[in-house]
Amino acid sequence: MGDKKSPTRPKRQPKPSSDEGYWDCSVCTFRNSAEAFKCMMCDVRKGTSTREEKAGSLTSNWSSPIG
Repeated sequence: MGDKKSPTRPKRQPKPSSDEGYWDCSVCTFRNSAEAFKCMMCDVRKGTSTREEKAGSLTSNWSSPIG
């Protein structure tokens, strides 16, 4: 049994070092330093999603009684 080789797994590649210390704004695509908690160009918070909210997801579900 000592002759069997264990399957080799590919090693995970680390993130490229050139991208370390930066994050790209999801709104204006400006490359900000890692320390910045909001974009230096458009003031959007780090990690803010650009997905649009479903139309009327909050207010149109409620209807006022009609007369």
